[in-house]
Amino acid sequence: MQFQAENQTITIPSGDHLISLRNRKRMDLTSVKAIERFDQQEFYVRTSQGLLLIKGEELKIVHLDVDKGLLTLDGIVKAIQYDEEQNLDGARGLLHKLFG
Repeated sequence: MQFQAENQTITIPSGDHLISLRNRKRMDLTSVKAIERFDQQEFYVRTSQGLLLIKGEELKIVHLDVDKGLLTLDGIVKAIQYDEEQNLDGARGLLHKLFG
């Protein structure tokens, strides 16, 4: 897979997960499988490395190609975090902890 980054082409081995953040305002991601949930403050993105939470302000999708696994976001990025639980609703996590 090739990735265009400001007058520079980068070749990324197939399946590698890459995050590129420019000036905290534009984020490019590879190996995106799905967008689980989003609004202007939070994006939950399923990647090859797990569920990624992106927090910020005025976040919006600039480009999405799920077939190629590419996502570009625009806005002010304040935090990125991987969720080890791999779920969004917390209920399954709580029940799993109680009953294994």
